[in-house]
Amino acid sequence: MEGVVSRKLEINVSASETWKTYGSFQLATLAVNAFPETYTGYQVLQGDGHAGTLIEVYFAPGVPGPASYKQAYTVVDDVKRVKIAPTEGGVLDQGFKSYVTRLDVKEKKGKPDECIMIGTIEYVLEDESALPLVESSINGLYDIMIVVAYYVITHKKTYQTITN
Repeated sequence: MEGVVSRKLEINVSASETWKTYGSFQLATLAVNAFPETYTGYQVLQGDGHAGTLIEVYFAPGVPGPASYKQAYTVVDDVKRVKIAPTEGGVLDQGFKSYVTRLDVKEKKGKPDECIMIGTIEYVLEDESALPLVESSINGLYDIMIVVAYYVITHKKTYQTITN
């Protein structure tokens, strides 16, 4: 069984400004800080955040399942604002044959100071009993999207026009 689940979140911050956080390691840092009951940290095993980067994310004690998982960034496009990262380990040890996270930021048409954050999980199940993990995973990703949105909204650059 295979499928795709996705969530969208519209915010009043430009796509380029949002991507600086959503498309970077800062997303992982925000997630670890916002959800200490779920994550204890992450480590960059290889790379600088672009394609070819490998990170390992560590779960907090008491979280069911494996202690960690790895994500290999296969696509990081700062122009199209998309990151694609297949998972190694983690959910693959819980009944998934493949599990790929995709993050996108799209500019809202005609509204350059607004954007749509999109989080997508593409999966193939090896064991259908793992299906409930799909819903909990996309909900967890959406919660991280909300944290990123709050961060970029509260930290967005404000410009003051000075007139004579």
